[in-house]
Amino acid sequence: MVQDHKLIGKILVELGVVGMGQIQAALAEQRRMGGRLGGLLIAKGAITEEDLSRGLAIQQGLQWLPAEELRPTDDAVALLDAGTARAFGALPLDQVDGVLRVALADAESLPLLGDLESISGCRIQAVLAAPEAIASAVDTAYQRHAEVKAAAEVEASEAAPIVRLLEQILTRAVRDRAADIHFEPYQGTFRIRMRSDGVLYEIDPPPAHLATAIVSRIKVLADLDISETRMPQDGRIDMVLDNHRIDFRVSTVPTQGGESVVLRLLDRRNLQLDLGALGLSPDEDLKLRDFIGRPHGIVLVTGPTGSGKTTTLYSLLSQVNDPDRKILTVEDPVEYDLDGIVQVPVHDEINVTYARILRTMLRQDPDIIMVGEIRDPETAQIAVEAALTGHLVLSTLHTNDAPSTVTRMVDLGVEPFLLAATIEGIVAQRLVRTICKQCAEDYTPEDKVFTQLGMSPGETMKHGGGCAECHFTGYSGRTAIYEVLPMDPALKEQFLENPSTLLLRELARKRKMKTLRERGIELAREGRTTLEEVLRGTQGDES
Repeated sequence: MVQDHKLIGKILVELGVVGMGQIQAALAEQRRMGGRLGGLLIAKGAITEEDLSRGLAIQQGLQWLPAEELRPTDDAVALLDAGTARAFGALPLDQVDGVLRVALADAESLPLLGDLESISGCRIQAVLAAPEAIASAVDTAYQRHAEVKAAAEVEASEAAPIVRLLEQILTRAVRDRAADIHFEPYQGTFRIRMRSDGVLYEIDPPPAHLATAIVSRIKVLADLDISETRMPQDGRIDMVLDNHRIDFRVSTVPTQGGESVVLRLLDRRNLQLDLGALGLSPDEDLKLRDFIGRPHGIVLVTGPTGSGKTTTLYSLLSQVNDPDRKILTVEDPVEYDLDGIVQVPVHDEINVTYARILRTMLRQDPDIIMVGEIRDPETAQIAVEAALTGHLVLSTLHTNDAPSTVTRMVDLGVEPFLLAATIEGIVAQRLVRTICKQCAEDYTPEDKVFTQLGMSPGETMKHGGGCAECHFTGYSGRTAIYEVLPMDPALKEQFLENPSTLLLRELARKRKMKTLRERGIELAREGRTTLEEVLRGTQGDES
C-alpha cells in the first residue's frame, strides 16, 4: 500500500541512516535554496543514493533491490531497447505470464509506467534500486544482449557453413581416434587442437571471426545456454558420425579471448573390454583374473588421470558380468553404458555423492560393486565395510604406484588391520604410445636415456621414423604398462607393523613385483614402444 503521507525525512531517520538534526538543517536549506530534500542530504554527504532509494521504496510501498540482485534475463532485456531503458532509468528484469518486472532508478518515473507498458506490450511491475546500480546494470545487460544478438546473427547468416565445418572437425577427430578436441579463442586468433594417443596436435583452424559462431553451434548441440558466456557450463552431445553413434562430453570456460570449449570423445568402438588385449603379460593377466575371482575383498587400480584406469575396471567387470551376478557401479560420470550392469552417476551438486550412493547400493543386494574413485574418507570406509560384508569392490585411487596405495588408504582414515582384511590386490598403470608399424625401424637411443632408466648404453631398439599414417609422430595407438601387487600374508604383515610406502616397495620388489618402469623397458625391448616414451610415462617413478 502506498504510504505517501509519510515524509521521506522521517523514513530515513527510522532507517537509521541520518539523524533528526541533519534533517532539520537540510529542511532549513531547502526553504532558502529550494530543491529536493533527498538531493540536499546526498550533496552534504549525510546519506547515499542507495539510502535514498531504499527510503523512497518504503514511501511508495515498492520492493527495493540491492545491486547484486539486478540480474536481468535476456528475454526481458529484449522487450525494451537500450535507448528507452536509459531514458526511463529502467532495467527489465524478468517476464512471467505477461508481467514484466522492471527496476526503476527514480520513483518519479512511476507515472510513466503506462508508456513502458505500451512499448513492451506487457503489464509492468515496478521495483526500485539505486540509480548508480541501475545505470551500471543497464550498460552491462545491453552490452551482453548485443553480443548474444550479434553471435546469433553470425550463426544464422553462416549457419550451413558452420554446421558443415564443425561436422568436418568432429569427423576428423573420430577418424584420428582423438580423445579430446580443444577449441581455444584468443585475441584475434582461433586455435583448434586434438589429443590423440595422449599428445596434443594442432590442426589448421578456421578464420578467427568464426570462433563465436562455432562455439555457439557447439552449445546449441549440447543444449547449453547460448546467452550465458560468463559462467562455465557442462553438457553432452550425442550424434552420428561416419555411421557410428558418438558421445561428446562438452565443457565451456570463459577466457579473456572468448569461451574455450573442450569436447571429450566417447566412442564405444574404442572401448577395450577384452582383458587379454590390455597389454598385460601372461603372469599379470593370471593375477588380475585371480583378483576378480575372489568372492569378496577390494581390488584397487591406481594411476594419474588419463592413465586408462576406467578401461581396466570395465575390462575386469566384463570378465565377471554373468547373469548369476548383480553388478552395480557408481561413476562420475558414467562414461560408457555396459550391458547387464546397473550404472549410477554421481551428482555432487544435489548431494548425490559417491558415499551416499554406496550406502544405498548395499541395500540393492549386489555381488560386485565398482566405485569410480575413492576420493574421501567416507567413501573409503564404506568400500571397506562393503568388502567386509561379502562384496567384491573394484575402485580407483590417484597414487604413483601400487605400494603407495596402501599408505594413501591409511591417510584416508582406514585402519591398517581393516586393509589387511580386505585388500586382495593393487594394480598401478600408465599409458605409453606404441610404435607405428608402418615406419618402425632400428635405432640407438641417446646415452642419457639409458642412464636415466638405469640401463647400459648402446642397446639397439625400435622407433618410428615418422610417416603420413602416424602424422609423422612415429607412434600409433597406446598400450598400458602395469605394476601388479597381490596382497600376500607377508605384505599384509608389513603394513600392519608399518604401512610405509618405502618398506612396502622394498618388500614387493623382493617378492618379484615388476615396477612400471621395468615393465615399460620390457615393452621397449619387444619393439612395442620406445625408451623415450617409457621415460616420459614413468617420470618420477622409482625403478
